[in-house]
Amino acid sequence: MYPIIRFFNFSIPTFGIFFLLGVGAAFLLAIFTARKYEIPTMDAMFFGLFGIIGGIVGAKLLYIIVALPTFITHPETIILILTGGAVFYGGLIGGILGGFLYTAIYRLKTIEYFDMAVPCLALAQGFGRIGCFFNGCCYGVPYEGFCSVTYPVGSYPPAGIGLFPAQLVESLFLFILTFVLLWVLKKSKTPGFTTGFYLIAYGIFRFINEFFRSDPRGSFLFLSTSQWISLFVITLGILFFLKIPQKLYEKHWKK
Repeated sequence: MYPIIRFFNFSIPTFGIFFLLGVGAAFLLAIFTARKYEIPTMDAMFFGLFGIIGGIVGAKLLYIIVALPTFITHPETIILILTGGAVFYGGLIGGILGGFLYTAIYRLKTIEYFDMAVPCLALAQGFGRIGCFFNGCCYGVPYEGFCSVTYPVGSYPPAGIGLFPAQLVESLFLFILTFVLLWVLKKSKTPGFTTGFYLIAYGIFRFINEFFRSDPRGSFLFLSTSQWISLFVITLGILFFLKIPQKLYEKHWKK
């Protein structure tokens, strides 16, 4: 709808603005969530930095994998790798690996750092999905009901018809989830429980919300790529609830 904001002679990508707002808000929130496990502020910031770098790389790589058939048939679209194009689940996997790398280098308690990070991640995601709405990506199925969205001619989504506001629904869910995760983090006495809660909650929501999206995002058999990854994410969350990652980590930590 408004993929570019023009300020004097400058053209600024709207998604980039909301991405920066989300990252800034996440770093500010991390100052408070780090207190749960008495994590030093600088460690929390560098953990987040490693996670962001890993997330950007992962989001781009998964986008390339999903969009590879399009790139092969329409080579001119490869420019999208530079101007946009990212898959959140790729960013999540890359961010996890980036954060894990930081804690592994300095032998920090990885599970506690993940618990600290997931409310911040949900908050950043919420801002990011607003950016998706203005950018026009991740748009919903045709829909003429309450709060339907109609994009103008020249937009990336289908123009002139009502669409389900999939991006804004996800954003609202993530903002609510942020507050729920803060409460869970405060009350939980088990490291890893908050991480598991996030993985299950977001995985279930994303699996359902995918049915209301209409943008091309890759598929396998009868489910989208993101739905298959959602099933994996939900399973991983259940493993956290069963304390399996925690036990494996503690076994390694004692060596």
